[in-house]
Amino acid sequence: MSVPSLTPWTTSAWPTKTVLSSVNPTHTSALFSSLSSAAARAQTDTDPIDLISLSRIIRGAQASLSIISAEQVLATATADSIQAQATRAIFEQTVNLKDLAREENLYNMPLNHPANIIYLVVYAIIFAYITGMLVKSRYHWFNITFFCGYALEFAGFLGRVLSLTDNTNLQYYLLQYVPLTIAPAFIMAGIYFLFAQLVVIHGRKYSVLKPMWYSYFFIASDVLSLMVQAIGGGMASAASKDHKDTKPGTDVMIVGICIQVVAMTIFVVFWFEFLNRLFFKDSKDIKATTESPYTKRSFANFFRFLFNTKSSRDYRQMYQDSYYNQNFKSIRERKLLPYFPLALTIAVVLIYIRCVYRVVELAQGFTGYLVTHEVYLMVLDAFMIAISGLIFIPFHPVLVFGSTNLIKVATIKKNLDEKSTNDTRLQTMTNKMESVALII
Repeated sequence: MSVPSLTPWTTSAWPTKTVLSSVNPTHTSALFSSLSSAAARAQTDTDPIDLISLSRIIRGAQASLSIISAEQVLATATADSIQAQATRAIFEQTVNLKDLAREENLYNMPLNHPANIIYLVVYAIIFAYITGMLVKSRYHWFNITFFCGYALEFAGFLGRVLSLTDNTNLQYYLLQYVPLTIAPAFIMAGIYFLFAQLVVIHGRKYSVLKPMWYSYFFIASDVLSLMVQAIGGGMASAASKDHKDTKPGTDVMIVGICIQVVAMTIFVVFWFEFLNRLFFKDSKDIKATTESPYTKRSFANFFRFLFNTKSSRDYRQMYQDSYYNQNFKSIRERKLLPYFPLALTIAVVLIYIRCVYRVVELAQGFTGYLVTHEVYLMVLDAFMIAISGLIFIPFHPVLVFGSTNLIKVATIKKNLDEKSTNDTRLQTMTNKMESVALII
């Protein structure tokens, strides 16, 4: 059987060394068949996409058959010059096969096995925890949004782990790309509501906006961002399949992620302004009763309050707490509540870093430096979202606010939190309901 007369494909850049490939000679017949069939089709096919696919089949079959032929020569040759020529042929075709593999690799890089598997396990743990809380706790808004967010993160890394065995599979690639892109929007939706609950617990006067407006405005921004990203992603995917320029679709995706970053930037500003007011808004009134250094607005004091140092905690309990919403004093007395602003701050900052990274990554394109160097995704995306999820294992609202959700959406919408109630009666009701929950 003769090989069709085709000019062998060669690489334009040769490495100084590589691990030589070996091809099982039992595949010879199948390789000849594939090569002959692809060569025959290439003579008549005019579709550009089909021709690219056929050229890859031809290149791979030619290189593999050349390696088999050279291995057979090495098995019988005794002359040094012939052995050197055969070895050189194997080297050249090994490089050709590796170049072809890199060209077909949808990630444009080898994936790190341990890192992807570790993150899959971490996200599985977070997802399992949130799933359990979805059943056991009544903080439905937080649970559902985080359930969706970390289900997507788990699915994304499942796609990457599956790609470890086949990095040319488009389904695996899309399974990792789409979920990892949209997951943070769901996670932030849960954080928006936690922000609203903190506003209610301390008092609306410390917030720039009404509590539910954070959810309305920023979730609407996230939805808009996801829609624009989806449109851009569809455009880029269609262009990629047709081997056309993906830049228009990528540009649309950049606009979508920029909307998310702008919205998050505004949210971060509102969040830190809330903390600023929470820590210092009542300082002028408190100065009349104490000469405490904590009445002074400063970065040092801000971080002392944020990290809930012992002296700042004593000051807040003695002076500040009386200015907060007394309807929820019992919640503020819970052990984890004073540390919750710090936990929320860390999560918000980490997710914000991730979103900025995504903007730069997309701006560089699908073959840019960031997207083709996995370490940046592992650190600036996966690590940031993983830590944000792990934070809410000990700081899940059921552990911070109590097993009874006293601050529901209806409570906030109807401004019931601002009405005067007997805190003792509220505390008694809370204790009773928590006791029943524990018995159950």
